[in-house]
Amino acid sequence: MAEKKLKRNPLPKGARRRRKPVGASTGLAAVELQAAAPPSAVAELHQLIETDGGKVLSIYRDPYGGQWLVQAALPINLVEPTPYQRNLSDTHVRKLEAVIGKIGRFLDPIIAVRIAKPDHAAKYWTPNGNHRLSAMRTLGAKSIIAIVVPEAAAAYQILALNTEKAHNLREKALEVVRMYKELEQF
Repeated sequence: MAEKKLKRNPLPKGARRRRKPVGASTGLAAVELQAAAPPSAVAELHQLIETDGGKVLSIYRDPYGGQWLVQAALPINLVEPTPYQRNLSDTHVRKLEAVIGKIGRFLDPIIAVRIAKPDHAAKYWTPNGNHRLSAMRTLGAKSIIAIVVPEAAAAYQILALNTEKAHNLREKALEVVRMYKELEQF
């Protein structure tokens, strides 16, 4: 008589199985993150941040892809959201204000890129961190910690990493229209 195969319990509707980690490690080891001298573009960004009134805290390579990044304290008045990201959620900002104020610490750096245009002083756009920026402004912060990505074009790619709250179709369309309008100016 044939033995019956035990069936796995099916996952609830809509749930997915977690992917297993890749067999081999990838990226850089911890000791490699600062092992080499940064390229000239990153050294120039370091100088520009300090000229703008900021303070570079660290220059390192991303552990996964190996790209160079700069962690810096930026004057909060020079930081603004990208012109094409979704609108602020007042509820989310209020929650962040309450938590940051309660614990007395800002522990989640924003992502920023430096934007220099001929018609105004340099600004730092945050494609990921607008709610945290707004909360820090309301709390009266003078500066904000940011991971500054040297390539300004990365601002258009970083929005894909903003998965905290899934974008609905309307928000996605609004972001695309805003991006298009911003790119038209170049």
